[in-house]
Amino acid sequence: MLVALAAPGFDADAVELALLRAGHTLAWRASDADEAMTQLAARAPEVLVVGDHPAVATPSLIGACDLLGVRACLLVATGVEPSAAAQRLGLLDVLLAGPDGVDVRALAGLGGPTVDRAPLPVPITVPAPDPAAWSPEVGPAAAVDSALESAAAAPAPTRADPAREPEASVVAAPTGESPRHPRVIVVWGPAGAPGRTTLAIGLAAELAARGRAVCLIDADTYGGTVAPALGLLDEAPGFAAACRLAGSESLTMAELDRVAQQAGGEGGAPFAVLTGIGRPHRWPELSTGRVTAVLDRARRWREVIVVDAGFNLETDEEVSSDLAAPRRNAATVAALRSADQVVAVGGGDPIGLARLLRSHGELLEVAEGARVRVVINRVRASVLGIDPRGQVRQTLERFAGIRDAVLIENDADAADLALLTARPVTMAAPRSALSRGIAELADAIGFARAPATSAGPRWARRRAG
Repeated sequence: MLVALAAPGFDADAVELALLRAGHTLAWRASDADEAMTQLAARAPEVLVVGDHPAVATPSLIGACDLLGVRACLLVATGVEPSAAAQRLGLLDVLLAGPDGVDVRALAGLGGPTVDRAPLPVPITVPAPDPAAWSPEVGPAAAVDSALESAAAAPAPTRADPAREPEASVVAAPTGESPRHPRVIVVWGPAGAPGRTTLAIGLAAELAARGRAVCLIDADTYGGTVAPALGLLDEAPGFAAACRLAGSESLTMAELDRVAQQAGGEGGAPFAVLTGIGRPHRWPELSTGRVTAVLDRARRWREVIVVDAGFNLETDEEVSSDLAAPRRNAATVAALRSADQVVAVGGGDPIGLARLLRSHGELLEVAEGARVRVVINRVRASVLGIDPRGQVRQTLERFAGIRDAVLIENDADAADLALLTARPVTMAAPRSALSRGIAELADAIGFARAPATSAGPRWARRRAG
C-alpha cells in the first residue's frame, strides 16, 4: 500500500521503518499541513498518516484527503489521550506509536484501537470542485486550494444535536393522501454484473418522478459506479463522509444535505445521491455500525432510500478471532439487514439464473425480515430459445418457488444511451422496454401511481352537453 507520512513531533524514521516492515511503500513525508497539501496535489497516496500535532491535524488537510479519495489515519502516542483538535477530525483509524515501535495493523484493515470522539463542531470535508478546476491548465493543486478556500469562506452551518432531532418515522404526504412511512430498498445481485446499478439508478429516478423524496446510496465496496454513471464527481465520496460523521456521532440531516449531490434535475425529478468510495481500499470506512447509523438517519431525511449494494454475502470473516476487525462485506450485509425491501437482480441467461438461484437462499437468511422481490434483467430469446419469459418463470418456480418475479426485456440500446448521456434510463429512454420494466418494478414493490381521474369518456360528455 502506498502510504504518506505527516507526523511532526514523532520519530518519523521509526514510523517509516514500521511501515516498510509491514510491506507498505512510503510515498513522501511532510512536516506541516501546507507541505502535505502540496504533496497531495502532486502525488496522492492511498493512505495519509497524520500525527496528533497542530501543524498537521487540521480540518483543511483532512478535507483535502476526502476530496482526493485518500484515507486518513491518526497517529497518537501510546497512553496519551488524543488532543481535542484531533478528536474533532472524526478519524476512527488510529495508529499507536510507543517505545516498542508503531502498531500499523489498522492500515491493513486488521483492526486497531479506537478512540472516543466528540461531535464535530464544524464541517471537515470540502465541496467537490467545479469540473473545470481539474483542467490541465489549472492543475490539481489549484483545484484543491480553490475548493478549500471556498469551504473556508462559507459560513459554518449550525450543527444540530442528533439526539435532539425529531423522530420522523412518518413522512408528510400531500393533502388528501395517507402518511408515508420511510422505506429502505436495497438493490442486490450476485456476481456477474446483472445490472444492479442501472436498475438502482432507474428505480430512484422513477420513484422521484412519482413524487417521492428519494436518496440513492452507493454502498458497493467492490466497484461502486453510481457517480460515473450519473456524471457526478466522486473525489469526495458522500457515503464515506456520512459514515465518518456517523462514527463520530455528528451526522445530522443538515450534514446529509451538505455531503449529498443531486441528480436527475434536468428534465426530470431531482433526487439526492450519496456517492460511493472511489477506491476499493477504503472499504474499512464502511463498517456495520456506521452504515446502519447512516441508514437510520436517512430514514428521517428522505422518504425512500435506494441502496446499490455489493454482490458478496459471505460472513465467514466474522469468525475471525479479531472481533474488532473491519469486514469487507459489512456494508452490504448491514444494508440488507436494515432493508424493508430487497430487489434481487439476476441475469436473464442460464449462467445469470444459476448464480441467482444459488445465492437466493443465503440472501433470504441475511435479509431476514425484509420482503424480497426478484427481478430478472436482460431476458432474451437469443440465449433461452423460444418463449424466454415462460422459461424463466418456470425455472424460478421449479427451483426456488418464485412466482412473482419481474421480468425485464433485454434493451442494450436504452442502457447505452443512459450511459452516454449520464442520466437514468427512465429519463434517457422513457419509452424503452427497460424503462417499462423499471416502472413495473416500482408498481410491484408498492409505489403504484394513483389512478387518473377524469370526467368520463368524451362521447358521454358530448351527449351531456
